[in-house]
Amino acid sequence: MKKILVPTDFSDQALYAFQVAAGIARKSGAELHLHHVIEAPDYPEITDIMAYQALGNTNVLEKIETRLADSAECEECGDIEVSYSIDFDTPYEKIAAKARNEAFDLIVMGSHGRRGIDRLLVGSTTEKVIQHAPCLVLTIKEPVSWFAPSNIVFASSFYGEIAQGFAALREFAELYDATLHLLKVITRSHFETSRYARQLMESFAEEQKLSNYTVNIYNDDSDEEGIVHFARDTGADMICVPTHGRSGISHLVSGSVAESVSEHAYRPVLTYRIKPVKIEYGVIGPFRK
Repeated sequence: MKKILVPTDFSDQALYAFQVAAGIARKSGAELHLHHVIEAPDYPEITDIMAYQALGNTNVLEKIETRLADSAECEECGDIEVSYSIDFDTPYEKIAAKARNEAFDLIVMGSHGRRGIDRLLVGSTTEKVIQHAPCLVLTIKEPVSWFAPSNIVFASSFYGEIAQGFAALREFAELYDATLHLLKVITRSHFETSRYARQLMESFAEEQKLSNYTVNIYNDDSDEEGIVHFARDTGADMICVPTHGRSGISHLVSGSVAESVSEHAYRPVLTYRIKPVKIEYGVIGPFRK
């Protein structure tokens, strides 16, 4: 891990994310980059443009830059390399584009946890970054006194496409010498026998050459509830869930387990994107083309 991107809106959650990111940078030797995006309206009026330029008698850009500089030069960051930047546009688009164009390995950001109709209609910047980011995304909702995950829950279907991007998670776990708890949640609507589920996970562990792991099957009413409940029951430090990164009507219809878990779990949640498989109708069970 060489480069970590930390989007910030100067909220408490953003501060928690920055503190965690600083710890990861210190552990891995990575560079840390603070990024603030000023959300610009689609059709700016002259008053909006003027509002960006001045806040009282102080230039708003200077004020933001001062806050970023203070964060970058804080006492806790004395032993890591920290830089910062400011941008204008839709936050999640700029964050995802920056991560892609500048080859960041990890995004660490706070989650405000929108719920109900507000989340359905608007969504959160964090959720949209998870959908579009090309790299690992670690979301932080609560303050973490000492980030050193020794027990990581990896929840998945364990079908073939899940292997895409898993190497980055494996390296993250190895950085902290963490145990990976492979988890498959069984629900009423998506039933699988324990024997078959265990075979999937054991085969996955063998293919990925895992040595420090456990295999777990958990029954619950939904995948999201099963993941959150299992993590709570086992006292896990972190949850990891892959996502297909769906957006638009597909996302509204099917949703995303990863984004839902990141919004509702109070422990850190790590996500990575995988490509959705092509479904062949008439085939029952895992199939990829």
